[in-house]
Amino acid sequence: MSDTPPAHHTKHLPVLAYPFKNVAFHLVQKDDGASNGTALWLGAQVLSVYLATEFKGKSRKTVATGMSNGTSVPYDTVRSKAIELGSGIGLMALALASLGYDVLATDTAHVCASVLRTNINANAHLVPGHVHVRELDWGVDPTGWIWDDPVSITSSAPLPRRDDDGRDVLAPPFDLIVSSDTIYDTALVTPLFETIHALSALSYASALSPPSSRTETKPPVIYLAVERRDPTLITTAFARAGEEWGLLFQRVPEKRLKRAGVGVGWDAGEWEGVEVWRGRWDGVTGAVK
Repeated sequence: MSDTPPAHHTKHLPVLAYPFKNVAFHLVQKDDGASNGTALWLGAQVLSVYLATEFKGKSRKTVATGMSNGTSVPYDTVRSKAIELGSGIGLMALALASLGYDVLATDTAHVCASVLRTNINANAHLVPGHVHVRELDWGVDPTGWIWDDPVSITSSAPLPRRDDDGRDVLAPPFDLIVSSDTIYDTALVTPLFETIHALSALSYASALSPPSSRTETKPPVIYLAVERRDPTLITTAFARAGEEWGLLFQRVPEKRLKRAGVGVGWDAGEWEGVEVWRGRWDGVTGAVK
């Protein structure tokens, strides 16, 4: 990370040249006070470095498309699919795509229009995975989500199931759910975890078809990166995640983050308070009967 200064040292820069693995992303940001999501934050930096090590060589999965004596038969490998909540300027989505994931990068309409879509389009040629950008309003009930609209999951006007460049739009099941720097306000906790729960349940239900794959299927893995600015808020949020939504998290030990390269070249205090949590839905709490 020595070539990438901590986010709080670069918020004044309108464009970031951000080295990641063997490429350099060019990311537009706006620290104009209009939205927290239009500038880079530490959580995305830490999570991207950690997952680059954790997921190295693990971005493809075997899919079962045939049957033999009532048993599913592996047919091919495909890219795993990830969805990011609160993608901001797009660093995490591009990082996952550089590892080979197909990524659905989501945020508010303002963030998508002002920085996210611009950055994804400008850097798409640098990564092997595909990144799609769509608005996702956490306040919209999941029963109203529209997966066929290439612009907004929470739009009221469904469009044909094609993205701007002719690719199929990404939809559940997802193998991975990620979000960083999104637990900083009590008002966001419920809509965030309700959205994660809904995505987990939709992905789990979709992955259970055909029924023969049930023994191998689990809900998607979830990774959240947070800054512990308000310890009570963070502790309470993760406790509620388990109690109310069956989202069971464990904190990734700091020494494991360091082994992955987090903080290399930075002073120790530069990322103090940044945590990564790994979790998964229990598959039961809040499930549709």
